[in-house]
Amino acid sequence: MLAILVRVAVTKLLLSSVLLAGPNVVIVLTDDQGYGDVSAHGNPDLRTPAMDALREESTALDRFFVSPTCAPTRAALLTGRHEFAVGVSHTVAGRSLLRPGLPTLAEVMRGAGYATGIFGKWHLGDNAPCRPEDRGFDEVFVHGGGGIGQTPDRWGNTYWDPMIRRKNGWVATDGYCTDVFFAEATKWMETQVTARKPFLLWLATNAPHDPYDAPKGKAEELKERGLDEPAASFYAMIENIDANLGRLLGRIEELGMEEETIVIFMTDNGSAVPHFNAGMKGAKASVDEGGVRVPCFVRWPGKVAAGASILPPTAHVDVMPSVAGLCGVALPEGWKGDGLDLSAALLGQEKFPSKRTLFTHLGRWPGDESPERFRSKDFSVRDERWRLVGLELFDMQEDPGQKVNVFEKHPEEATRLLMEYGRWWESVVPIVREPVRQVIGGEQQVVELTAHDWWPSREEEAGNRQAFSHQLGIRNFLDKARVAGTRNALPGTSGHWKLEAARAGNYQIRMALLPKEASKDEVAHLAKLRPGTAHVRVGQEEVQLKVLEGATELSLLLDLDAGPVELEAWFEGQLLGPRKLGAFFVELERLGERKRSKAEFHVKEAPEK
Repeated sequence: MLAILVRVAVTKLLLSSVLLAGPNVVIVLTDDQGYGDVSAHGNPDLRTPAMDALREESTALDRFFVSPTCAPTRAALLTGRHEFAVGVSHTVAGRSLLRPGLPTLAEVMRGAGYATGIFGKWHLGDNAPCRPEDRGFDEVFVHGGGGIGQTPDRWGNTYWDPMIRRKNGWVATDGYCTDVFFAEATKWMETQVTARKPFLLWLATNAPHDPYDAPKGKAEELKERGLDEPAASFYAMIENIDANLGRLLGRIEELGMEEETIVIFMTDNGSAVPHFNAGMKGAKASVDEGGVRVPCFVRWPGKVAAGASILPPTAHVDVMPSVAGLCGVALPEGWKGDGLDLSAALLGQEKFPSKRTLFTHLGRWPGDESPERFRSKDFSVRDERWRLVGLELFDMQEDPGQKVNVFEKHPEEATRLLMEYGRWWESVVPIVREPVRQVIGGEQQVVELTAHDWWPSREEEAGNRQAFSHQLGIRNFLDKARVAGTRNALPGTSGHWKLEAARAGNYQIRMALLPKEASKDEVAHLAKLRPGTAHVRVGQEEVQLKVLEGATELSLLLDLDAGPVELEAWFEGQLLGPRKLGAFFVELERLGERKRSKAEFHVKEAPEK
């Protein structure tokens, strides 16, 4: 015991220089876990002792609202602005990229001397200028896209032993993904303590997002407790997160850092498996209460009250200004966000604001259709008492389950909220129209584009492009395309990427159906091309290349001017008739200065396979 006390005392002494710069910050953000997916919130089938204990040690923001889906929530958390105001209106389709030029929490904290690290899920862009290392994170340890196994992720990744991306490339790991992320984050945290440097640790698990691949044997334990699938695997993944959270909090205690560390636990949207939903209507991808109300616990021993439960509405946009306020870090001069700095309220110096209005829009309209067409679809407005969902009004104090529509009984409240919504929509829709472009020819030498970020093809195409945001969707499609008799049922599918050429120059474009790291067997089975034609279109210019039997990729050279570029690459002859099969994977690399006096194509022979 004496040795432990001495070690704690020495650690606190080492931290003295850190404290001069403010407290450390640990943010744990889980994926698809709803308000009811915590046993302290009444769930009878789930055991989350670490989360329950953390809630008791924290101020719980009990009416904490986020977006209905994950990428939008993350954008708002990091910027303090509504997701529509920062370019993120979807989770795929080129609309999950964080707009450059807006300060993030990581950038603000790094500017104040903090070390910044992200572990797990990013989901705001896989190429410059949208990567986490472009937006303020020094240490990067993330999977690709919106989840392990999605198209931008390392091909073939699973929840077990996944390849994870650092700033200098992909690295192999050993173990279950959640365990890997927590272990790596803990190691990084210990390094900062040793270096006496304050830190912002952003630990965002991809669990319990689907596929519901739980740690071995854990789902079976839940089935023995009476649960069916998918709830058994979903809850097993949450219980694994809880065990890891307990170990992380225990390590913070062992290091003597509790009083010097703010811990925030929260989730990104309503439950994806609302087996128990705390009596709320709606789940993930819903604008009802159950789709956007999530747990949020804020712990700072001795500073933030323990055991308090806050009922006035708070939101994802409050996190950035509130964390900065708690740490005494100034926001950029002239910063204007949608969130409120709740630091004084959290510290007990003033009351939490109650007179505020929060706006939700699902935002998942197809392609690049005009947002105005979807203004009146999938939206809600929430204040302290009311929730307006389209043309239905609910008194959330009297009717938290949204069972009785009181629109006609309280037309004045409905009209007020509709007018506020209209003003808000008009303020964000011009920004929503502007795409965020991935940069080519900049510091990122090779840019890898995937169907995850496809905007629609110029031609009218059938098919669900969103299906190709997952590797499994691509595998299934290509497998059917190889089987005689099934091609007739397959729709044409393609899309384009909205890019920005940072420099004029000569660019190499490689197009394929599978990425270069796919196995030889998988390429042979799925990605060999039939005789036909390959097309590459840049703006209004198009080039066609002959495709030989058995080719697996094609390359060409292109001279580009600096500025906006719209690129589409597809194959003909792979599906029936003129149906297009988009190149699911395209690589671009700037090789040097332009070869021609004007922008034009010149073909390079496809490499042998």
